[in-house]
Parts: sequence; structure tokens; C-alpha cells
Amino acid sequence: MLLAEFIRRTGFTPEFADTLSSNWQEAAAMEALPECFTDGFFERYAEKLAVPTPFAPELPELNARVAAEPALRVYANLIIDAAFRRDEPGLGKWPAPEKLLTRRQCGLFQLLMAMSALPLIAASYRQIGLPPEYADGPAKWIGGTIAIYAAAHDGNPGHDLQQIHWLKHYIENRLFRVGRFEFLVHCAPEWLPAIYRSRKSGRTVALCRDGWVLTQEGFRARSRAAGIQIAHLDEMDGKVTGIPINPATGRAEPEQRETLDLTEYAPMLSAHEWVPSLHIPGGGGMTPELAKESLCRAVEFFRRYFHKELHAICCESWILNPDWMEELPGSNLARFMEEVYLTPMPEVDRAGLFFVYGRSEGKLSEYPADNSLRRAFRRIIDAGRPLRMGGMFILTADLDRFGTGTYRNR
Repeated sequence: MLLAEFIRRTGFTPEFADTLSSNWQEAAAMEALPECFTDGFFERYAEKLAVPTPFAPELPELNARVAAEPALRVYANLIIDAAFRRDEPGLGKWPAPEKLLTRRQCGLFQLLMAMSALPLIAASYRQIGLPPEYADGPAKWIGGTIAIYAAAHDGNPGHDLQQIHWLKHYIENRLFRVGRFEFLVHCAPEWLPAIYRSRKSGRTVALCRDGWVLTQEGFRARSRAAGIQIAHLDEMDGKVTGIPINPATGRAEPEQRETLDLTEYAPMLSAHEWVPSLHIPGGGGMTPELAKESLCRAVEFFRRYFHKELHAICCESWILNPDWMEELPGSNLARFMEEVYLTPMPEVDRAGLFFVYGRSEGKLSEYPADNSLRRAFRRIIDAGRPLRMGGMFILTADLDRFGTGTYRNR
């Protein structure tokens, strides 16, 4: 199929044709029916999604429509190729084929394309010797995205293409679900502070990295505006001096300086060791018990299957906004934050809105407050406070004390 014919059949704009032109192929393979639209595919994975699937009876009609329309097959193959082979940026802005499918079918079309990653993940995991049950984790993640899509699409099921890139991490053997959490493999990220631990007392201290831009409140600023402070981390004569971070608030303390004697305090991380980042898939039930179990199992997972000894696990997320401890006291989210060393993150706009509302555009005043989390968002917005990101780390040596507020007793 020629690109011009594809645009005519789908009704997409000439501007979108320009987006596709550099990767367009006129090969017969583009019109092949992807496996995810064949009979029996959805049924093979439906239970693994771990969510209700009342829309399942609608899928045969969708599959027949895709099988009959070559432009839909081409578009599906383009998206699958862009998401899982080329890591195409901006897939969330690719249009739905609303000329060829109903609005509800468009969401299911995208859901099935996300699910097309599942056999690829299973094959990739087999190649590195992982037991087959680990391939069920990505399916649960996809199941969690259905509610995010529905929140912004009048309750219709589907999957937002803004999220489909995440599945490539599984295919590349960089992302694994171990218990309640997912863990993404990488070395110590640059947003982590400098972490030191006393050889005598076991006390852990985090200092701001050299060059961090801080606000007067101890948050990380996005630019060098008025009222900010530049952090310095100085090391000389066997000592290191810097601005400390309060683990209970996640804020730096710009007016304070802490000096550590390096004969007592040892740096905890090297630049090239693995420090996986924790990600929290949807589904609720993040109790302290399940959180601890997942963290401990992750240490054993990486030791057993990758021969890596983890010294720390980290996370950056809207879920770690320090405001949640005040707005949602006693919640599983707040209780988790009380067990880790919180750190400041650079400012971003509208952190978390997409994951709670399925969208992040429009007037903040128009976002609903119809459950406890959304009401907490509303209180922050109405108070004029930004929706912040937050960061955390936990040293694996402290996991046996998870649940005791280890870093609060410094």
C-alpha cells in the first residue's frame, strides 16, 4: 500500500503522513494481520491481565474489521514496529483510526497492540533462563493501564499509546516484576544524592550533589531563578562537606552543612553498579508487608538470575510527592514513604495527573475530586502548590528493618 492510499483510507492528515514518511515501507508484510488480532490470542492472556474483561465479547467483531481492512493492518504493524523495534518518540500523539473504527473499538485496537508484546516478552525471558511466571508481570501492567485509559475516555476500555513504550523495557530484559513492584535495571542515576554510611553506627546520610539548584524550601528548582541556591559538595583532607537531605521530608536543608569524616563514613554506591529503580504498577494493595516482600525478593532475584549484589534500590515518581504524607496520612502510600530515605527531585509540570485521570491537559480547576486520591490532588491544586515529583532510595542492608522507620531515627 502506498502512503497516499493509506492516508486516504484512514483520513489522517498530511502532517501525520510526514511523520510516517521516513519509516514507510511498501512491503507486503505491512499488510499482514498481526497475531494480536487473531482468534484465541486475547483468550490466551485474558486472565493474566488480572482485571475484569467484560469487553471480551466485542473483540471478534474488531478482529474481523481489522482482518478486512488493509489500512488497519498497516497501521497496527506501524505502531508495533515503532513501539517495540524503533522506540519511536511521540507515539502518544499518533491519532486513533476513528474513520475506520468506533471510538470504543479504537481503545481496544490499541489494547491488543500493547498485548502483542506479551509473546515477545515471554520469548525474551526464556532466553535468559527466567521461569515462565515472570512473564505474567507485564500482562498485569497492561491490565492496570486499562483503568487509566478508561478514566479519560468515558469508561471505555483501552490502552493509551503514551504508555506502550514501557513494554520495550521488558522485551529488552531490563524490566521485571517481582511481587508487588517492578524493577528497571540501570546504574546509579544522576538524580540520586551522594550517599554515605557510618562504619561505626550504621547511620546513613545523603548530601546534595554538586551543582544541584535548590529552592529556599529545600526542593530542587528547574532553573536558576531568583531565590535559589547552588549546592556544593566539597571533598578534601579526608572529609566531605555538603547540604544534608532530611529523609523524613525529602527536602534538602539549604541553611545547613554537614561534614563527614571519610575514615568513618563510606560512600555507598559506585558509578557503575546496578541500582534498579522501583516502579509501582496500578492495582492497589501496596501494604507494608507486600512492599517489604517485593524488595527482599528483588535482591534475591538479581542475585540468582544476574549474579548482581544490589546495595540500593531507588525510585523517582509522583507517588513520592512529600505532600501525600500530609494529605493521605495512614495510607499505604504514606506508610511506604515513612520507610525509605526521601530525596528532592527537579520540578516538573502536573506530575501524576495522567496516571490518576488518564490525561494531563486542560484547566486544573476542572479535574474531578471523586475519590480520596483525587480529593488530595484537589487540595494541593486549590492551595496553589505544585504537583511534585519525589525521589527515594533504600539500602538493601536495611531491608530487614523495613517497617521500623529506619531512616527517621538518624
